[in-house]
Amino acid sequence: MHVGVAALVTLMVNLAFWQAHRLEEKQEFNATVTARSAMEVVPLPGLAAQASADPDSIEWRPVAVSGTYDPAGAVTIVNRSTNGAAGYDQLVPLRTDTLGIVLVNRGFIPLATEPDGDIPAARITAVGYLRTTQTRGALGAVDSTDPGTVEFQRIDIPLISRRYRGEVFPMYVQLVSEDPPTKSDWPAPVAFPELSEGSHRSYVFQWSFFSLVAAAAWVVVVRRKWRAGAPVSGTPGRTSA
Repeated sequence: MHVGVAALVTLMVNLAFWQAHRLEEKQEFNATVTARSAMEVVPLPGLAAQASADPDSIEWRPVAVSGTYDPAGAVTIVNRSTNGAAGYDQLVPLRTDTLGIVLVNRGFIPLATEPDGDIPAARITAVGYLRTTQTRGALGAVDSTDPGTVEFQRIDIPLISRRYRGEVFPMYVQLVSEDPPTKSDWPAPVAFPELSEGSHRSYVFQWSFFSLVAAAAWVVVVRRKWRAGAPVSGTPGRTSA
C-alpha cells in the first residue's frame, strides 16, 4: 500500500509542477506578445539582420514591407480554423526590391467560401506581424517535399521556399492590412492569439489538492490500523500480554 500511495502522490505532485511550468511559459508568451505587438511599425529591411541571426527575438514585431505579389506562387495552409469554422490560410510570395521574396499570410478563408477578390497585382505595402517558421511536431502530419505542392500543413519556410527562384526571407508576415487596401471579406486577417492563462493555474491547485488529500488519507488509514493492532505493510501487529 505504501508504495502505491507514494507513487500516486509523486505523480500528482509532478503534474502540479508541470502545470506550474506551463503557466509560467504561457505568462511569458503573453507578456512577450503584448509588448512586441504594441511596438511601432518599422520597415522590414531594418530587421533583416536580426531575422537571420535570432528570429525568435523579433517575433510579433509589427513591420511594413513593400513589393508585388506573385499570385502564381500562392499556396494554401490547410486545416486551419477561426471561431469554429474550418478553412485554410492563403500564403502569397511578395517580391521586394531588397529582401528577395517575403512570404505573406494574407489570412483565413472558410472551406465553403471562395476568395471574394483577386490577389492585388499592383505594388502594395503589407503591414503585419513578423512570425517565425513553423516546424512539425512529433505527431504532426508530414508535408510533401514535391516542389509542385500547393497545400501545406504549416508555414515551413525552408520547405515552401523550394517552390521559388530567388532568396526567401527567413520569417513571414502575418498580414494586418494592405496599402492600397483590399476591399474583400476573404481572406480575413488571422486572429490574434488569445492572451489568457488558460486552465493551468486551476490545474496546479487541483493536482496539489489531490496530492494532499491522498497523503492525508494514507496517514489516517495507517494510524487506524496501528491503533487497532493490525499489521501495517507486513509489520506484525501489537499483542497483549
